[in-house]
Amino acid sequence: MTISSVTAGARVRAAMGAAVRRAAWAWAGVPSGALGWVSTRTVFPLTAGTSYQAVADALEVGPQDVVLDVACGSGALLATHAAQARRVAGIDLSDVQVRLARRALGDRIAAGTAEVVKGDAAALPWPDGSFTAVCCVSSFETFPDPEKVLREMVRVLRHGGRVALNIGERVAPGTRTHRVWDALWVWSEDDVRRMVVDTGLEDVAVRYSRAWGNDPVSRFLTWMWKKLGNDMSELRLVTAVKR
Repeated sequence: MTISSVTAGARVRAAMGAAVRRAAWAWAGVPSGALGWVSTRTVFPLTAGTSYQAVADALEVGPQDVVLDVACGSGALLATHAAQARRVAGIDLSDVQVRLARRALGDRIAAGTAEVVKGDAAALPWPDGSFTAVCCVSSFETFPDPEKVLREMVRVLRHGGRVALNIGERVAPGTRTHRVWDALWVWSEDDVRRMVVDTGLEDVAVRYSRAWGNDPVSRFLTWMWKKLGNDMSELRLVTAVKR
């Protein structure tokens, strides 16, 4: 085998890897195009219900709450699990997701008790202390600068307000914080606790919850991730309070 053939093979593998990463990002990172259309209308509705329920239970939304869902996706958590809140808001970077969220919350938007905006989680477009509760599900690992996003969440949270955040999944003991494909964060529990405490939040607690439902798609995804060496079957849920 010549040097030129080895170089050509490396280029082909690099190009294929880049194509896979772009497809994965369009599918589940910031859903867009045909892949994003399919994922937001088929797979996500089947698999996200369990994680939304877990985060909503941890947040304990009440009738006086003003709730923000960062990277709100199709708005299902706000529409289904925060219906009792006085006011809700969502932000997402995906045009596909924003359209779906506005549709899901259409009645509340018309009534003036909900809003959904397209925007960057690292630059939230609300004043300080706007919300009593902030949540985020299945998105922290995709943020380029998660610490900045967390600081923004704390900024828009009122004193006494609380957060319920899914920050990655359970990892094996000894796992060090790292990135996969130069795009997705994988954190140790110690580093997650440190990141949250460093923003000034208090009463930090970490628990784990089942990530997937019992439907065939969820079971297949669980099996697939385990085969790839990444057990994503348990969500890491972080709760804390802004004093």
